[in-house]
Amino acid sequence: MEIYTIGHSNYSVEKLLDMLKIYEIDCVIDIRGTPYSKYNVQFNKETIRKTLTDRGYLYIYMGKEFAAQRMNRSSYTKEGYADFEKAMRDEHFLEGIKRLKNGLNKGYKIALMGAMQDPINCHRAILVGRALREKGFDVKHILHEGTLASQDELEERILEKYFSTRNQLTIDALLGQEPTKEELIIEAYRKSNREIGYRVEKLKDKK
Repeated sequence: MEIYTIGHSNYSVEKLLDMLKIYEIDCVIDIRGTPYSKYNVQFNKETIRKTLTDRGYLYIYMGKEFAAQRMNRSSYTKEGYADFEKAMRDEHFLEGIKRLKNGLNKGYKIALMGAMQDPINCHRAILVGRALREKGFDVKHILHEGTLASQDELEERILEKYFSTRNQLTIDALLGQEPTKEELIIEAYRKSNREIGYRVEKLKDKK
């Protein structure tokens, strides 16, 4: 099952549409927790919904299922940020995956839309892309240049970001106690999660 992701960043609508056209996307699923922007009003939910539907795209908002802001407070850590590993087991999240499968089985070519330009800085890769890949999806991230990166390629990038010295010879390596690549990938995801995970304090501030 092939699925795409894209970040709208501060693009013009025309640039976003051009990027979608390259890969013949016909369904955009908005996974932003706050689908509004003070500086990029062209991507406010009602505005981008109308823009896309007027151009023949199917637009669906699925923030409850896939946003970094989780409704279930049990998905948050004691430190106050959303734990993506818990979020991946949330009933709304799992129901969202079923809906994606149904859409793909109906023949739609789907792109999940987040806000950030670079997927390694966005929950669309660190949360959703990771979970979908584990469920057997072929996740393809549309980059700024219009090229693609797989989830595997992004994992190599986050490994380099957090464990750039992992290939150097260490005492642990000599003793056979060095973490495996798989263990480092998991820890790299957790470090990314701590950086970009939505924090409960922000929710409290809005009360």
